[in-house]
Amino acid sequence: MLQSLFPTRVVFHQVPTTGRSDAVVQEFVRLEKTPLDLRHVPVPEVSVFIQLRAEFPWLEETISVLDHACMLARRGNGILRLPPLLLVGPTGIGKTSLLRRFCELAEVPYLVISAGGASDSMVLKGASRVWSTAQPGAVIRLIQQTEMANPIIIIDEVDKCGSGNQNGNLIDTLLQLIEPSSAAMWHDEFLLGRADLSAVNYLMTANRSDQLSGPLLSRVRTVRQGFMCSKDLLRALPQAVAQVAQSYGWPAEQIPVMDPLTAQRIVRASKDLRKLYRAVEVWLRIIAENEDRQDAGRVVH
Repeated sequence: MLQSLFPTRVVFHQVPTTGRSDAVVQEFVRLEKTPLDLRHVPVPEVSVFIQLRAEFPWLEETISVLDHACMLARRGNGILRLPPLLLVGPTGIGKTSLLRRFCELAEVPYLVISAGGASDSMVLKGASRVWSTAQPGAVIRLIQQTEMANPIIIIDEVDKCGSGNQNGNLIDTLLQLIEPSSAAMWHDEFLLGRADLSAVNYLMTANRSDQLSGPLLSRVRTVRQGFMCSKDLLRALPQAVAQVAQSYGWPAEQIPVMDPLTAQRIVRASKDLRKLYRAVEVWLRIIAENEDRQDAGRVVH
């Protein structure tokens, strides 16, 4: 099988202890020149995308891009390798939720970084060891914690990234990370050594793309998704009910079934997923209040 040809990758080639020798540094020293696992495409990958299409049918184009990338990787060496993907669409359609769910179903370590308001790149490139509170960059930290060389980094709301340059611009740093040649020779400010981050996968979301730089847009696969219609919201409603109820610890057998009339009213009042989930929470609260009153009435009698 071709899948066994490249099962591991050395990420941390050199980790000097100069300046600091505390436990954080030693965690990376331990992994110096150690081959780390590479996550393979989930088998069978078809089950992942069947589930995604059932949960996010209105985001079919994005799901197809992920599906095709996994298919190509499976036909090659089997290692999960996704093209840098930018998902553009209005707020509240489930962009980030879809990407999170893909990572969960594929059982790939992932990290969500919110770019909204971020004014520098320290979260990606780390902070110098001269500072007592310095930490490594989020990408190599995730690799160190999971000991997997090709996790997924989700950059949320990349179009809202700040424009500050005091510690380097986040977009400029991101450009280096999604370029395989520069990522393979990555220098982390905290690590003070070379790391090979070329196997890391990057998925991004944005509400609009006209504010993004040309260099970034030229390096990513852009998928555009529109607003959700009433049909989309109606299809998302059963999952919304289940997720909201489960988040409060309701047993599956106690989750109520919404009647068609109530479902239509909630969908008409909702314009996106966020409003839909809030409406579902209100509906469940009303049901719980009614049941509490009924229980109290039985106790009185």
